[in-house]
Amino acid sequence: MRILAFFKKRDVSVITGMALGTIIYCMGVVWLLDLGAFYASGVTGISQLISGILERFGVTISKSIFIAILNIPLFIIGWKGVSKRFAILSLSSVALQVVTIAILEYFVTKGFDPFLEIIQDANELPKQGGLLMLSILGGLVCGIGSGISLRSGASTGGMDIISQYVSFKKNIPFTKFSLFVDAIIILLAGLLGSIEIAAYTLIRLIISILVLDRIHTVYNYLKIEIVTTEKEAMRTVMISRFNHGVTIFPAFGGYTNQEKWVLETVVSSYEAEEYKNLARQIDGKCFITYTAVKQIYGFFNRNVIT
Repeated sequence: MRILAFFKKRDVSVITGMALGTIIYCMGVVWLLDLGAFYASGVTGISQLISGILERFGVTISKSIFIAILNIPLFIIGWKGVSKRFAILSLSSVALQVVTIAILEYFVTKGFDPFLEIIQDANELPKQGGLLMLSILGGLVCGIGSGISLRSGASTGGMDIISQYVSFKKNIPFTKFSLFVDAIIILLAGLLGSIEIAAYTLIRLIISILVLDRIHTVYNYLKIEIVTTEKEAMRTVMISRFNHGVTIFPAFGGYTNQEKWVLETVVSSYEAEEYKNLARQIDGKCFITYTAVKQIYGFFNRNVIT
């Protein structure tokens, strides 16, 4: 029970999610995308392009070096424009990326890639449909890794930091900004590589977006309704812990005819889990419902991930 309680603590959950998501993402990049010569999204994709261009001139530099360099100015933006905690978590993710990618690339140079059989048979001949399978799996694995990190309240660094910034500060949707950057990467992939590679990269991107849409909910909103008898205690903790407004109206239990209260609020969906935990601490018998909110009109506090 103590172990379960330990992992329910928010900071531990965030760090665990960040580490797990980052490692999964790196596996997808090195074992799948690099194997098919496809490109990842954001800073990792840009780093792949730079590394590939230099390799044409006989200069071999790991993409992990460029990931580290390109993330330095983005870390500063995250620190000043989003939150220090989010920036530190993103920096930790980038550091873990650099180390993990370097280690995985080393083993690949020694001939170890568990997905090599997808594109080559036992005689090292190309398999039909192998590249298509790599692009699908690459999108799936990278999407899962990014989604886990973002859902936990961290990120995989890079464009996730910029997307977080423009979402909160400029009110530009996360998906629109990310798609714009990815479109540039796909265009460059076609110009510098081949139309085939650009097409497989596009397939990888579509799969990643679909996976992220199912896992990642940081930039969406939910309406929370809490039915409880502990109106004042619930109102106090919701107002003190969060800076979202709360609407309260009376209700009666249909079976018990007991007087109750409904507390209604709209929150960023990454906050929903903490609302639930706090509500259940106050009233273990409270009834909680979540409803997806597509648009908000009027004043709404967009809290940074803290």
